Amino acid sequence: MIRCIDIIKIFQDPRTEYKVAALRGLDLDIKEGELVSVIGPSGAGKTTLIKILAGIELPTSGQIIMNGQRFDQLDEYMRREFRFYHLGLINQFISDNLFSHLSVRQNLMIPKKMFYLPREQAKKDIEEIAKLLNLRHVFNNTVGKLSGGEAMRLSMGVALAKDPLILLADEPTGQLDTKNTQDIIDAIKQVNLALGKTIVVVTHDIRFRTIFEKSFIIRDGRLAGISRDMERDELEFLMHSSDMNRSYMDASNYVRVPDEVKSTTAIKDVVEFDSHPSRKLGLFWNPEVISRDKIYEIISKPAKESEDKVDRISFKDVEHLLSREFIPPDKKKKLITVKNVTKGYHSQAGYNEVIKNMSLDIHEGDFVFISGPSGVGKTTLLNMIAGLITPNDGLVTVMKYPISEEDEREVSAFRLANIAYVTQHNNLFDPIKVHENFLIPSIFSDINFDVEYSDSIVKECHIGHRLEAYPYELSEGEKQRAALASALSRKTKIILTDEPTANLDAELARHIIDLLMDIVRINKATIVTCSHDLTLLRPGFRHLEMLDGKISKDYRITKENLENTIREYLLIKEDNK
Repeated sequence: MIRCIDIIKIFQDPRTEYKVAALRGLDLDIKEGELVSVIGPSGAGKTTLIKILAGIELPTSGQIIMNGQRFDQLDEYMRREFRFYHLGLINQFISDNLFSHLSVRQNLMIPKKMFYLPREQAKKDIEEIAKLLNLRHVFNNTVGKLSGGEAMRLSMGVALAKDPLILLADEPTGQLDTKNTQDIIDAIKQVNLALGKTIVVVTHDIRFRTIFEKSFIIRDGRLAGISRDMERDELEFLMHSSDMNRSYMDASNYVRVPDEVKSTTAIKDVVEFDSHPSRKLGLFWNPEVISRDKIYEIISKPAKESEDKVDRISFKDVEHLLSREFIPPDKKKKLITVKNVTKGYHSQAGYNEVIKNMSLDIHEGDFVFISGPSGVGKTTLLNMIAGLITPNDGLVTVMKYPISEEDEREVSAFRLANIAYVTQHNNLFDPIKVHENFLIPSIFSDINFDVEYSDSIVKECHIGHRLEAYPYELSEGEKQRAALASALSRKTKIILTDEPTANLDAELARHIIDLLMDIVRINKATIVTCSHDLTLLRPGFRHLEMLDGKISKDYRITKENLENTIREYLLIKEDNK
């Protein structure tokens, strides 16, 4: 169904004329009806790959065979035609998939109208899709009234409504909490099982590695490994081998050594290779650490004598990643006050109350972390603090300024001077380059742009290599880092971030949280962030848990309660004694 052979994609920086390879000889083979994930860290080439599979980008070299034809040799018109009739695309941002002012039924009907399907047949088809994706109970609701999980299932339904051969999903759970993530995974499996669609899910979420029947793991623009359900060998030491230990040898004989193998062995810069006389086993080792005779001695022993004890994952395995502590402010000086606030929205389906009589004080110099299921009002709360929307009842004050009651023009000026807000959808302006986006706030205010400080933020956000690019040329992870760098460069006293690490791999996400903690300390800033990823919590953070439009829990994170939270979130069992 889909076959990529030695795909190379090279981008050229228009200013420096440097060439950057996003894909470096990628091989991929997906059979008809398969459900697969493509997993890799930020910058691995995932976005480039999905754009090539969708016909939006062309490879620099290599072959793409889709549904039996050379997709890379089609002209732009033929690629668009193929995409229209045979591909279903699911973007991670709901606004790119759906019309927010229309109902579930109306959104599902749009593809049917585009194919001029008879009304009765179209009505029957969309009802079957709604039933398959568990959307019948919200059939007449507008998109704005849906939860994050329901909206993403609807996005899948709209893609399915034109009956495509292939579904391509780009980070479909990046903005969702754990429960809704599992709902989407279940829905994808159900679609694959019931309709037999070929489905490719591109993600940085490592949880997808063991969920689908096959996962392609890409690093540095190459296929680094394939994880699939396989029967285990009888040898006991292989029983403990992780799926992530598997690697892939491409057409150029390239093999990437898995991180787990590299980090837990004595393998360094130089390795030797040899093959077993049976020609069924190959070995490699560091010749400076172990001899051939010693290798023979080890593999000749029974497995139980040569293996080390391997325990299940424990909290101790991840504790060092969460060890940095935030020091809360000594003096509790009120900076943000939310008093008896209620916020709801009217739609065709009725009135939906998102925030319910909420009161909250946030103090200067604090790091406030807001979590909760998708749809509980986290983003709505941030939008009210930023002055982007006003409550139906109640009052919001920021730095003693009644931001919920002032004129929109005055609020905009106040926000420009005092608040940096990184939304789920990046704040970048597409017609100008990334580095020019950084200058916009200083152009419209009297604030001087600190070039040296901005350069340091750019470096910490790992986005310096893309400053000359336009936002639409960036991957979603790069857009997020660029928007974050732009906001942090402003040195505002208040920083609001909504899912700031949703498109980043775990290592980059931890680095960004460390950066935010540094900014609180250096600039005496106050940060309020919303996220469903509880591995971003640190000792000392103030944790607000939201449920049904209210704050259900409000407490300071300690090392003890952080351990319990992380155990529950990552499903870690008790440490082995």
